[in-house]
Amino acid sequence: MTEDEGPAWTAGQVARHLGIAESTLRAWHRRYGVGPQGAQPGRYRRYRPADVARLRRLRDLIDSGMLASEAARVVQDDPASAGQDVAELVAAALALNTDRCRLLLDDALVRRGVVETWDELCRPALAAVDDGQRTDPDCVDVEHVLSWAILAALHRVPRPQVTPRAPIVLLACVADEQHTLPLEALSAELATRRVPVRMLGAATPTSSLVHALLATRVHTLVLWAQCAATANSEILDLARPHVARLSTAGPGWTGGPQGVLHLTDLPAAVSVLTGQP
Repeated sequence: MTEDEGPAWTAGQVARHLGIAESTLRAWHRRYGVGPQGAQPGRYRRYRPADVARLRRLRDLIDSGMLASEAARVVQDDPASAGQDVAELVAAALALNTDRCRLLLDDALVRRGVVETWDELCRPALAAVDDGQRTDPDCVDVEHVLSWAILAALHRVPRPQVTPRAPIVLLACVADEQHTLPLEALSAELATRRVPVRMLGAATPTSSLVHALLATRVHTLVLWAQCAATANSEILDLARPHVARLSTAGPGWTGGPQGVLHLTDLPAAVSVLTGQP
């Protein structure tokens, strides 16, 4: 399922999500052509996640002071190449321009969806900034700006209501592991597909993780480790009795006990956890 093929929203749901009136939605569609893609006359409008993200960006641009007509032109511009997107995002991060980073990431998420934006924009930009730190150790502020902007953008991805009684997926970093962005991307993509996700985040103590498994109806647990120093297989043995499916993710895991599936990248993780390509 692609971003544009995701679950549909009604006009009322979109209006409540954006905090605007349904009449405003209709006006934006009528005046500027910003509305549900493929809408047909005489039929109820149904909005896909990409439509909602585009409308949210339109609202944000208008709220920032841009004329509605200009904001509509911006959100409907032809997409730039992936290489240009990366260069612009890195330049904005180097300038410590968080607003520019936010707009670039929001635009990419609308056009490309979560998986493509993560693989073709966020990861290359983070790698470029990391390379810069090797020659200039004082540019940690650039990495912080970029990481914060990516996290904020992923948190703004529209999240429809989850599928009733769907199995819960719990995402967590192992103890002493601070890198959460890959899990945030996974969380955002699963949410667009109506999968109920619980996120424990960075450096989850082993005792706290076990407590969470006992306190919630978790079906699948995904444990992230960025480096081998934090990938402790002991937590896998402790978690295994409490979940139906246990998976590892991240380059820190070089192997694990039998029956523990390693998720190699974001597309593979989404496919495994949703049963869809």
